[in-house]
Amino acid sequence: MQSIRQTKVLSLLFALVILGATSSAWAQQVRLSARRNKVINGVEAQLRGDYRARNAPVRLNAELEDINIPRGTKVAFCLTQNGVNTRIGVGRVVLVGGIPTASVELAVTDGDFVPAVNPGDVLQARQRRIAPFQANPTCGTALLVAAPFQ
Repeated sequence: MQSIRQTKVLSLLFALVILGATSSAWAQQVRLSARRNKVINGVEAQLRGDYRARNAPVRLNAELEDINIPRGTKVAFCLTQNGVNTRIGVGRVVLVGGIPTASVELAVTDGDFVPAVNPGDVLQARQRRIAPFQANPTCGTALLVAAPFQ
């Protein structure tokens, strides 16, 4: 009788340990960032990317700040994974606090598809440096700057 009770107690403790390990794995968060500065048309621009996941992709933001191309110009943001370029979005150059910036923000909570990002994947900003600018830039448009996620 004592042995059966001990077995049940040990089984319950074992189940609690497994549950605790599983729940901590479920709550695991991933955050990767990409950053690179590059002089474009005489001004040092900065490409930044921020990726967050919690069991599944949650958010991916890409921003090209202090870009010396005209306001309203579209910039394609692409993600290179295993040698394949995928356009994640297109942002227009607008003034943010007086600084020309193009950005794309993807969030699952907004209904966006957020791709899974891994360390080593590369964020790219693409557009021609001088006029005529591409009206609909793609991942085949001239590369302005690229940065790996870490």
